[in-house]
Amino acid sequence: MNLFSLLAPFYDYFMAPLHKKQSKILLARLAPLKHRKVLDLGGGTGKLAAQLEKAGANVWLLDSSAAMLKRARCVLPENRAVLGDAASLPFAENSFDVVMIIDALHHFRNQEVVLQEALRVLMPGGKLAILDFNRKNIAVKALAIFERILLEPALLLTAEQLEKILAEKGFVYLETEIISAHQYLILGSKAE
Repeated sequence: MNLFSLLAPFYDYFMAPLHKKQSKILLARLAPLKHRKVLDLGGGTGKLAAQLEKAGANVWLLDSSAAMLKRARCVLPENRAVLGDAASLPFAENSFDVVMIIDALHHFRNQEVVLQEALRVLMPGGKLAILDFNRKNIAVKALAIFERILLEPALLLTAEQLEKILAEKGFVYLETEIISAHQYLILGSKAE
């Protein structure tokens, strides 16, 4: 059993304020969403994915926690909440208009492989959105220590480090936005 299997029943309660803020940001930055295919990697209980669905997107969610997916299947069509590994996506090349990784990249042990997979499944010109915690922040450093105690990888990157990796993987038009003292958003695209 992993950390997120234990957290699943309480996750939405604790994360609600952050998810509310994140959904507003994502809806604004990813618009228009109507009829766009979106993949939410590490999407947990699907609360953010459900907000994108309400905006007209067709969202698939992939997560490695069956307990989190059980909750996601209450807010998304069941066949679009997929149990799987972000480092080996069960989707064809050029399948999605948008891939988003929200508060999840630091949980993936093979980050560079995950990013390569995200690039593979994006359509040419498709958009990547990564929102994650800034490891320079003291509260985030404390969170990382706590997560490591609970056997989570907590592989936090600075925005600059992540931008460099994304450029090396082939993402273009990279834009970084500081969301708060502890989070940043990076948008990029797959070359056409």
